[in-house]
Amino acid sequence: MSAADIELWFYARPDKAQSINQRHAEVMDRMSRIGAPLGFAGLELPATPSCGDGLVATYTIKLPIRGLRCVGDYAYRGDRYIYEDRASFDEHLRFGFKISNKAIDYTLVVNEYLPKVIEAFKGYRAHVSYDLYGLYYQGGLSDDNAVYNRLREDKTLDVDGRNNIYTLYPAQFWDAELCQSALGYSPDEVIARLVGKCRKAVRLMGGSI
Repeated sequence: MSAADIELWFYARPDKAQSINQRHAEVMDRMSRIGAPLGFAGLELPATPSCGDGLVATYTIKLPIRGLRCVGDYAYRGDRYIYEDRASFDEHLRFGFKISNKAIDYTLVVNEYLPKVIEAFKGYRAHVSYDLYGLYYQGGLSDDNAVYNRLREDKTLDVDGRNNIYTLYPAQFWDAELCQSALGYSPDEVIARLVGKCRKAVRLMGGSI
């Protein structure tokens, strides 16, 4: 989705006790209760994807709005496959579109549909990114952000992952577990500290957005 000006990323911790078939059925059911632009209501739903010989099962869905793209994936399930508590083992749902797309209301997407998809996907983390915002925030192609580079060298940290919040995006969600592991306090405290420092901070699914 590198050609998209706006990207919405949703991350979930895989549940090994739930098969990919079960997880896919659940996600499709929940997303089918949400209408356009981000929801799947009334659409032809993709079949359960397979990992094949890999560790990721990927699917796409054709959305009715031209220029709006969606890709989802699930992590491999297997008794002998050990998940690590790191974002590299996450499952994802991603949307992308051009800011110039007049068929998509950005404000509506962020304020109304972002929270709905987080709940439907049961995400623990989500963010909205503009162009290469995240890359530049972290130091750009030249990796010239000394603080970010120092954090990446700490093997106990999962930078911008399951125990660290580094990049502050235009809009984002952190569940209660991430708030506690990365910041050391509850979502309520996160919201209290953000009052007056951002346009909006509210509770969602036991976390904050």
